[in-house]
Amino acid sequence: MTEIPTTITTEQRRAACQALGLAPSLVHEVTLGPEGLRASLHVRDREGRIIKHGTSALTTTLHIPYEQEVSRAPA
Repeated sequence: MTEIPTTITTEQRRAACQALGLAPSLVHEVTLGPEGLRASLHVRDREGRIIKHGTSALTTTLHIPYEQEVSRAPA
């Protein structure tokens, strides 16, 4: 049976975000669902500061649907 990790390192988190094309510093949460990936990202102002809404950081949700992979026959 495959072991399921109980934690991941900061470097693993950073690598996962980068592999998905997401800036690690903006990622609040990532979910992989049946329709694709949903990422909750922090919103920054023109100066690059994370915008607050009350006591929480303002976020926006990005949805990236899965693409059908087409298998190719060997040449």
